[in-house]
Amino acid sequence: MVPQYRITATQKKTAAVMDLSDYQIRQVFFSRHLKPICGDYVTLTQDNDDYRIAEILPRNNVFSRADGQGRKQHLAANIDQILIIMAVSPEPTRDIINRYLVAAELNHIEPILVFNKIDLKSDFFINTAHTYRQLGYQVFMTSTQQADTIVELQKVLTHKTTLLAGQSGVGKSSLSNLLFPTLDLKTGDLAKKTGKGAHTTSVTRLYFDASQEAFLIDSPGVWEYGLWQLSPIEIVGGFREFQQFLGACKFSNCTHSHEPNCAIIQAVADGKINEKRYQSFIRICESMKYWHHTDY
Repeated sequence: MVPQYRITATQKKTAAVMDLSDYQIRQVFFSRHLKPICGDYVTLTQDNDDYRIAEILPRNNVFSRADGQGRKQHLAANIDQILIIMAVSPEPTRDIINRYLVAAELNHIEPILVFNKIDLKSDFFINTAHTYRQLGYQVFMTSTQQADTIVELQKVLTHKTTLLAGQSGVGKSSLSNLLFPTLDLKTGDLAKKTGKGAHTTSVTRLYFDASQEAFLIDSPGVWEYGLWQLSPIEIVGGFREFQQFLGACKFSNCTHSHEPNCAIIQAVADGKINEKRYQSFIRICESMKYWHHTDY
């Protein structure tokens, strides 16, 4: 079945749906047993002048975050890649990049790292960018004040569905307005007192840029991105450089934190795994205890 309609945003009982034949938007209803999210492909039925979602087509993947109880909360579906945008100001909170990468890797979404506002301090992300490039991630250094810095990034957006994610105030909307010229997304300034960004996107919403035949999903900015309840074995799956060492530990249920003859701990000692990335893995595992649902 060739999808004809795609969810652009949802409310409690209604959703905005894009007709993929002409890219027009209409409001539709859905029953309480259906839970459509932004990016879903759906089929519709018509009753007089009202349209209703009949079926949500199978999802290729989802992007998620934790709700207040540590449960997995779906934000968007059918995503080709996620732009994880960080900035010189506000500075990234500790581990937020790796949290986003874990979410992307576990949900089978290609992550792309974008370090923005480099005009403020050009060398701020030099070492960080090098670390992630060595791991095989695509990394871009951008500034909305320097148009030439977005040329190469723009090339990877064509014919793709791209989700924008990052902390409030990192310049997601300003950057996307350059990357997707036909769109006009709201922008905001950093709060003077806190230095944190204002929330200019209140709901996850999908847009279509006809000039690039590309979809953009803009998600609300956050101050800290929270992962849902995961075990150490699951979190390991979000660290791609750990994969070659899995299965070589003494214990099959190794948490890679303290056990003897752990292949990952040894790889860190041998310089085969970056020490800072490993310590981030440990902190992310420790943070799961916040949800009070784990027994490790």
